[in-house]
Amino acid sequence: MNNPFQPILKAFIDALSRYSIKQEDVVGVDITPNYIRVAQLTENSDGWLLEKLGYKHISDKGSLKDINEHQEEYVQKLRELIVSANLETANAAISIPITSAIVRTVTMPLMSDEEIESAIQYDSLWNNILQLEEKLDEYSIFWQVIRRNTAENTMELLFVASKLTEINQYVQIATKAGLNPVVVDVRCFAIRNALKAHKSKLQGTSALIEFGPHENYVLIVTNDTPFIYDIYISDADRALIEAGELEGEQGDRLYDRFASQILQAFRAYEIKLGKNLIDQVLLVSPLQNREEMVSQMRKALDGYQVELFNPLSDLQLPSNLDDVIESEANPSVFTSAIGLAVRKVDIFGYYKYVTGVNNVNLLPNRDAVKQIERKKILSKVGIIAVALLIVLFVIGTLLYQYFFNNTLSNQYQTAVQIERQVQLKETSLAALKAQRSKYSQMLEASKEFKTNQVANYQLLSAVNQTVPGGVWFTTINFDGPNSLVIKGEASNDQVIGIFIERLQRVPMIERASLQNMTLNTGPIQRRGAGAKQFEVRCIVSNSMTPINTPQSLRPVAAPPITKAHEPDLTI
Repeated sequence: MNNPFQPILKAFIDALSRYSIKQEDVVGVDITPNYIRVAQLTENSDGWLLEKLGYKHISDKGSLKDINEHQEEYVQKLRELIVSANLETANAAISIPITSAIVRTVTMPLMSDEEIESAIQYDSLWNNILQLEEKLDEYSIFWQVIRRNTAENTMELLFVASKLTEINQYVQIATKAGLNPVVVDVRCFAIRNALKAHKSKLQGTSALIEFGPHENYVLIVTNDTPFIYDIYISDADRALIEAGELEGEQGDRLYDRFASQILQAFRAYEIKLGKNLIDQVLLVSPLQNREEMVSQMRKALDGYQVELFNPLSDLQLPSNLDDVIESEANPSVFTSAIGLAVRKVDIFGYYKYVTGVNNVNLLPNRDAVKQIERKKILSKVGIIAVALLIVLFVIGTLLYQYFFNNTLSNQYQTAVQIERQVQLKETSLAALKAQRSKYSQMLEASKEFKTNQVANYQLLSAVNQTVPGGVWFTTINFDGPNSLVIKGEASNDQVIGIFIERLQRVPMIERASLQNMTLNTGPIQRRGAGAKQFEVRCIVSNSMTPINTPQSLRPVAAPPITKAHEPDLTI
């Protein structure tokens, strides 16, 4: 039953793997009997940028045996190279000679990865399909299923192995020099990996040929299936190559012997796979006289397109590396270092399903290295995730505050408007309360006037009409048959005089006189400081004298107060 989360998990691993390889900086370290060469590349939108490049010559060391016997000298040279090339990363990819490796493509019954792992665990797989001279625990083994043929119930498996003793001598040189080996590749595959930086040369079928005093082979890769053919070089021919004495008749014979083995490899490849002729032949060699070598190879391999492999041709080259590049007459010597520099550590196992010979890693402790690198990447991803969450939180907070503040601003403006309206209402209410208080006082005063005659009501109404602004009554009372006493308060002396003058004009009053006037010093002052209390006595005409019989006295409501009765300080 298929796991519904498997596509999501695979997509996540894919994204994480792509992220991890972009975070890696790997320096390619090519260790040969005569030289150590280093290179560091960075991939960008325009292709590959060569950031670091350098080499050191190892004098008088002409065999692979010398590398192990003079390990300290190689360590010292590599340290010097790290400084002179200004390497900024410790992670290193190194290679071992093809003569130290076993490379085979095995056709076997179809099995799942879990079944293969189980068979390897019980030592039943390699013993059945491979015949190794030593015990399996003396080898570092890399395997990968290249393709599965479900129709024929078979599969092709890439098997690469090398003795731990031969791998460790290269790993120790890099480690003692201060580097951290993360990849151990086979030299032939490292050279082919240099084609990654030359997309134009990946078209068709390419045959890689290494020609030199130590490594001589033909490598053809079709659909991640490698075809390797070793080329035999006699000791006499090896000495000629090392001495560079390849001109003349002896050189011609050497090239003919070399080319005849190449042609045999091409024919074997074409017969096995039914392929047409090789589209191009790329030469890699430490020989300095490259023109002579290419000319001889083209003549010996007539009918094939033969070129010297220049791994720097398609790279972005900074000007500060011009001296290093121009110091080498044959740029193909940097091919292995360039190919190692494009390697990445497959820390999440993604490349196991998408690559073949490009993914070979014979590092004995590669699982521990992957675990360390995996923790580094997950730590970076975790930091990035936390930083992203913080950024999202900050952005969300800012957006919330922005919209919340706008809401608050609208609410604040509404509150301000309401407050203003309340203030206006309170002002209006205060004015109404003040007017009500004045009218209440007048009504209270009118209650003191008790009569049951219409004439008395008419007199009260006439008195109310004479009240100027700034005068308030407290009591109105008859203290005699024709004497009306009015008590009240006034804002100043002038309005009292106006009030008495108006009373004099009332037909029903014969005379009005001020009895007393004092400054209001009581607890209630309707007009504030300076208010006056007064008492006015009016003599009423005999025809308007009220009947003061107590039994007939009834309260009479005061006539309505018109706008003319409101205080008028302009009089």
